[in-house]
Parts: sequence; C-alpha cells; structure tokens
Amino acid sequence: MLDFLASNPLIALVVILAIGLAIGRINFFGLSLGAAAVLLVALGFSTANPDILIPPIVYQIGLAMFVYVIGLSAGPAFFSEFAKKGWKLTIFMIALLATLIGLAWVLVKGFGLNDAIGAGMFTGALTSTPGMAGIVELIEGIDPSLAGEPVIGYSLAYPGAVFGSILVAAVGAKLLKVDHREDARKEGLVTAPLVWKGVQLKPEITGRVGDLPRLSGQSIIATRIVDDPHSHRLADPDLPITPGMELLINGTEEAVDKAIVALGEERETKIEDTELVYTRVTVSNPEVAGRTVAELDTVAHGFMIARIRQGDSEVVPKPDTVINYSDRVRVVVAPGRVAEVRKFLGNSEKSLADVNLMPFAIGLALGLLLGAIPIPLPGGTSMSLGFGGGPIIVGLILGALKHTGKITWQMPFHANRTISTLGLALFLAGVGTSAGAGFRQALTDPSSLMYMGGGLIITLASALLCAVIGMTVLKLRWDEAMGVAAGATTNPAIISYLNNQTGTDLANRGYATVYPTAMIGKIIGAQILFLLL
Repeated sequence: MLDFLASNPLIALVVILAIGLAIGRINFFGLSLGAAAVLLVALGFSTANPDILIPPIVYQIGLAMFVYVIGLSAGPAFFSEFAKKGWKLTIFMIALLATLIGLAWVLVKGFGLNDAIGAGMFTGALTSTPGMAGIVELIEGIDPSLAGEPVIGYSLAYPGAVFGSILVAAVGAKLLKVDHREDARKEGLVTAPLVWKGVQLKPEITGRVGDLPRLSGQSIIATRIVDDPHSHRLADPDLPITPGMELLINGTEEAVDKAIVALGEERETKIEDTELVYTRVTVSNPEVAGRTVAELDTVAHGFMIARIRQGDSEVVPKPDTVINYSDRVRVVVAPGRVAEVRKFLGNSEKSLADVNLMPFAIGLALGLLLGAIPIPLPGGTSMSLGFGGGPIIVGLILGALKHTGKITWQMPFHANRTISTLGLALFLAGVGTSAGAGFRQALTDPSSLMYMGGGLIITLASALLCAVIGMTVLKLRWDEAMGVAAGATTNPAIISYLNNQTGTDLANRGYATVYPTAMIGKIIGAQILFLLL
C-alpha cells in the first residue's frame, strides 16, 4: 500500500488529507488539532516510506492561499486597532520576537545543535509554518539536500508548542482566579441583547435625527418616527428634530434606557399594523459588500438598517460600520418595497456560494510577486518574504481597502474559511512528506530530546513574557494577554482552546491585533536566525 502511494502522489495527497482532517476533528479535553493533524499524518506516511513525496508546488500554493485569506480577514481589525493600542502591541511583538530569536540562537549554539534543524525548532516552538517555509525556501537556494532539516526541527518542537501555550493559559487562569465574562464585560465585549423602545424628545433637544447617539452619549440608532400609533416613517438621519418628536430607538437595554433619560420620556410604542415592517436580509450583492452604512445611503433606497449580525454577534450600525458579505441585516422597510430592498442587498445564498474568484486570483498574484522580490542583507546575502510573507501583506492591505472601484476584495465568510483550511492542509501535507527520511532518523537519535526541550523553553518564554508584560506594562486583562500569546504562535488550535475556555471574544481581540505582525515577523525572523547561525 505504501509503495502504491509512493508511485501515485495525487492519491497519496488525498489520502493524507482525508485521514489528517478526520483525526483533526477528534476532541481531546476541549482541544482539537484541526488541519494541523495533516502534518502528523504526512510525517507518519513519509517516515514509513520516504518515497511518498508531494510535489513542492502543492505546499507552496497551499501556504500562499492560507496566509492571503488570513490577511483579508485580519486587515480591517489590524489597521483600525493600530491607532489605538495596536501600535503598542506591535512594538511589543517585534521586541518579543527579537528576544526569542536571541534565545533560540543561544540554545542552538550552547547545546551544539544543527543549524537548520535548530532554526526549524524555533519555528516549531512558535508553530510558524510560514516561517518554516521561509527557511526551507532559503535553504533550497543554498543546498537543496538540506531542505528537509527545518521541517524535522519544526515537527519535533510543534507538539510542545501547542500544549505548552495551553498549559500556561490554563494554569494562569486558575491561579489568578480569572472571571472571564466579567473581564470581557469591563472591556465592552459582552454585547447584551438588543431591544427597541419608544421615546418622546424633550423640547430642548435640537439638531438632526442622526445626532441622537451623540446627544444621548449612547450607542443607539433611531429607526422610526412615530406620527401616530398606526403611522410610522423611516427615521432619516438628515431629518431635523422637531419639538415633541416621538421615535423608536434600538440598542442594548442599558443604552436605550440611558438614552431615554437623556433625550426625553419613554413612550409605549407598538409596531404591529403600521406602514413599516422589519425583515432580515443576507448581504450578497458585491456592490454593497465592503461599503459603509453611510456610503449606501439606505434611506434613499427606502429602508434603514436596525441591526447587523456579524458572525454570532449583533451590533447597532453606525455610519462608519462596514457591511460585509454574509452579514444578516435587520431592516425597516415599507411593505411594498421589501422585494426591492432584498434585491439591493442581494439576499442570495446561491450568490454567496458562487464565489467570484477573479479578485482572489489577482490579490494572490500580487502577493506572490511581492514575496519574490529579494531583500538585500549585509554580507552580500539576501532574503525574501516568500510565498508566505508576500501574500499576507497584500491580503492585509486589500482586506483593509475592502474594494477598489468595482473590484471587491472581500470574500464571503464561509468561502474564506474553506480556502484557509484547504490551503493550510495542502501546505502541511506537502511539507510533511518532505521530511520523512530525516524525521525517522531523528526519532532514533537521543539528541531529538534536545530539540523538543529547546522548543518548549522558547514556547514557555513566549507565553510567560506575554502574560507578565501584557498585564503589568500594557495593562491587558489575562484573557487578552493570552490572546496575544496565541497570536505570537499564530496557531488556530491555541486560540480555539482559549475561546472554549473563556466563552468571550477578549482573547480574539489580542490574537487578531498581533497576528499579522507575528506572522510576518516570524517569516522574516526565522530566516534571519538561520543566517545568523
């Protein structure tokens, strides 16, 4: 059977993917490996028969696809958070990676470890598959026969990296008696259910309907003007406020109640048998996706957006809120214009499934071209961002731009996740089979324990530095500091564990803020480490 797979690489690839993804779905005490299990299966097959080898172009395109769509997803949050505290976390992440590179250099030189395997150990300790790919690509230009060695070091250090990070998160939360939900609530990340109530404005309230959030100091939106119990109009943000105006406002119950106190008096308002209706619509129109609420000018199209469901959370829209593919929006519209509004927003699951791959191909091509540009280094050597670094940088930029003219760079949520998982699985399958012979030899060599131990030291140092400096210097809460630690590893298994443990998005915020810097930094840093060795 193994000989058959060795002579049929396409069948071998599919078998490795099928077995690896099946194992990745198995839950061990709240932890599943996901696509990462493909690497272990690929290593197992190629260790048993080193002739089982997936062509390099498979893992190259897989990695490029994976990091590009990650960039598309993380781009908006990365740039929006950067001006706040993101720049501090970015500086911290750069300093952290520099420290860990120094620690790795000391461990490799101090214990007399193999340079290529030691550099791979560093990437495995931080679970950086793109970083490991960068070293492989660099070595292939020097001595192709050594290209499998970084994969060996990566594979030896990888298991300890996952479980070491999770151990720090679990033990730290227990010792510090962290109240995950309360911490998230204090950070404004626990969104209460949204409600609507009627309010009659005080005579002294002046301005425009769109000024009510500012006048009340609350995150609310007015959706209807109540002329009488059976006659409602859309609350056009540009309409002047009139004395005694009665409106329907949406927001969390706390925000709505505080807004009513600031603006006037509560009025019992019924929405049955009125000239307006509520309905939910799925955004699938490429002309809408990637644009802000203000840009859409929804009132001119006969409706208003009362709520936006993004992922598993509902938010009250603001003028600068961006509408994304797959968002479920609750709109207020006249009954006779429901079909028109649905057509404007799309409301087509078929359109979301029939993904336009042209923008994806253009963006990926730009990323690969950027990754191919050589970057000169002292001593006459050079490095490049490679097929991992180039695509993620372009993905970040295009993800933040959202659209350029008629080209929408965004992808529907499910398509993004599917391409991400497929790309990572292809990469891990290809790169795993390239290290079979060396990995089998490493398992019989007692010095392998040195790489495992060295990798674990780097992993624990990374997580503990994120915890200590994150909480004391950067004033982060425990879950967000652990999210930063997970972002330093860029490992989906670790952030998955944190999400299950905390039940909030606080860890996700830290993870998303540092993820791009960590991803790019490890790609560059891993190559620098190898050159320094």
